Amino acid sequence: MKLKAIFLFGLLAIGFGCSEDDLTRLDPGRVVPENYFQNEQQIESAILSAYSTLRSGPLVSRWYFFINDLRDDHHVATSSLTVLLSIPGGNAAATDFEMTEHWTALYLLIHRANTALDGIEANTTVDEDVKNTLAGEARFLRGWAYNELGTQWGGVPIYTTRLTTLDGFQPRSTREETFAQAQADLQFAAENLPETRADASLGRATRGSALGILGRSYMQTDNLDEAKTALEAIVQSNQYELEENFGDLFIEENDFSSESLFEVVYAPIGDYNWNGFGTGDGSDSKSVRAQEYGKAWRNVAPSSDLVNLYENELAGCDYTDPRLRETVIFDGDTYANGTEVFDDARPNSPDINYQGTEIGASFYKYEVYYKLNPGEFYTSTTNYILMRYADVLLLLAEIEARQGDLDAARDYVNQVRSRVDLPDLEDSCVPNESRDELIKAIIDERGKELASESVRARDLRRWDLYGVIDAANYLDYWTDRELLLPIPLQEIVTNTEISQADQNPGYN
Repeated sequence: MKLKAIFLFGLLAIGFGCSEDDLTRLDPGRVVPENYFQNEQQIESAILSAYSTLRSGPLVSRWYFFINDLRDDHHVATSSLTVLLSIPGGNAAATDFEMTEHWTALYLLIHRANTALDGIEANTTVDEDVKNTLAGEARFLRGWAYNELGTQWGGVPIYTTRLTTLDGFQPRSTREETFAQAQADLQFAAENLPETRADASLGRATRGSALGILGRSYMQTDNLDEAKTALEAIVQSNQYELEENFGDLFIEENDFSSESLFEVVYAPIGDYNWNGFGTGDGSDSKSVRAQEYGKAWRNVAPSSDLVNLYENELAGCDYTDPRLRETVIFDGDTYANGTEVFDDARPNSPDINYQGTEIGASFYKYEVYYKLNPGEFYTSTTNYILMRYADVLLLLAEIEARQGDLDAARDYVNQVRSRVDLPDLEDSCVPNESRDELIKAIIDERGKELASESVRARDLRRWDLYGVIDAANYLDYWTDRELLLPIPLQEIVTNTEISQADQNPGYN
């Protein structure tokens, strides 16, 4: 009886002593974005979380280079890894797991940048100049992400504040609106970021970082005058110069070179972060790029088109472009300071045709063959360069050639060629007398200089879109649907403002 009375009293106490509001009340002392951003350090922590997303596996540490490189004519997939089967040859589908992860991680980066920006706007204690610099950094990261989304998918949903409710989904914007958002963000960043960074903040965006990605974005929309303005500002800043030794750009010991405008930072901490959610959380800080393209896994290999693109004595030139051997290593080459002979560790991988000879080949760029045999598994600490000064010079060369100033175009190209002691275009075996010949020479020069740097696929697509080339001459599977990737099915199902009618042409 006593137990029943106690139980009944307990029920009454619950019934009369606790309202529905009490049951749903949140801890008033909890930390939420609305009350977190009280000082500069707290704002910086939010921005750094966006940088960590950039370094995650679904972005630059893995899917980024697969999704970009395998959609060009210079890379060959050589294994059954699912992403390698779905991307090349026109096989992309809306259900592809890796592309969905890539899309989601880009939006996570945008969400984190927006969280920082909302906090900056609400903060009343931090100096306004400091807030503008931090906002420039957050908008640089958001602008980079929207430029990637516009490049890969065209028009996408645009969010400029932190999404806090399920009814906050946005409809698909147009391609023009997506790039306009990216360009507005990058322009703001260029106006508010510092020219340089001190040692402790190397790897964070600068004015040159923003101008470089802005120039690239304007090339994607074929706004040549605007691109020229942004890119010339980089040259005129006198902050950048070509690295003396081309191969030194891609080694572990030479991060933050004079040529780099922006790079994703890796460090000798832990291993590669296999976290598949795109957060970049955790202490693991190494890159898996060398493993994926190296001889042990060799999931991606150079194509015949790439190795035969370089000027070569075997093709009738008086010289061979030295960048070939800084980009590709062939079976029988020595490496590791001459102590090892390279052989194909994946015999199921097809040989390629190199100037009439069938031979095995792997990528040398971003590998560690210059100093050691990486063995069966090697995660490197080489930073991944997203934009460098040679790219700036070659984009300016393209603009000048397309606008008719052929001498200025040749001058920019020759600056890049002279770094590796190649003859000027006028004295080379490369046809370049007419405007069309020179544009073709610049297209090829970009392929040689920037090989396997996740640039070629976006170049081919913008050139085809604006009538500079016919991409079918470079990709034998080309149809117009290859201009864009499919909107992930997950986005179509989850986003209440998007339906199957919003899917890119040619995809179910």
